[in-house]
Amino acid sequence: MLAFETIVRPLHFLHLVAGLSSVASCVHLLTRLLSRRHDPRIRTHALVLGVAYLSTYLLGALIYPTFRVRVRAELLDRHYPWATGLFEIKEHAASIVLIPVLAIVVLSRVLDPRQDLDRRHVLLLRALTGIVLLVLIYNASAGWYLGTIRSV
Repeated sequence: MLAFETIVRPLHFLHLVAGLSSVASCVHLLTRLLSRRHDPRIRTHALVLGVAYLSTYLLGALIYPTFRVRVRAELLDRHYPWATGLFEIKEHAASIVLIPVLAIVVLSRVLDPRQDLDRRHVLLLRALTGIVLLVLIYNASAGWYLGTIRSV
């Protein structure tokens, strides 16, 4: 028996919900950052993004042992090696983007977009949020597609 194998389906569902929450909060955050006026909800959206992303990441780590044995080893590696490649890109991107997500949360807490000196920080926050959104869209798409092949 593998770790968390008995509850892997509910964990997988929570992973989906947290992932969708990450995408939604990132879209809202980027929309607010691109508006011309200061929006106090930027901090809230950044915090929601951080919590949702970290939850998605941790739930994915709990699911991984079962996925590794029951899906990847039994099916993907043997019959769909290209799908294994999609999964590896997804996982590496998720790990790399963890740092920008944490930076977004921290920057949203310390900057004041109304001040001229912090405008370059707003630009940095926009760029980081855009990059995170692109990775989230890829990860959600790849995760959905791989789930159509076989899920845990």
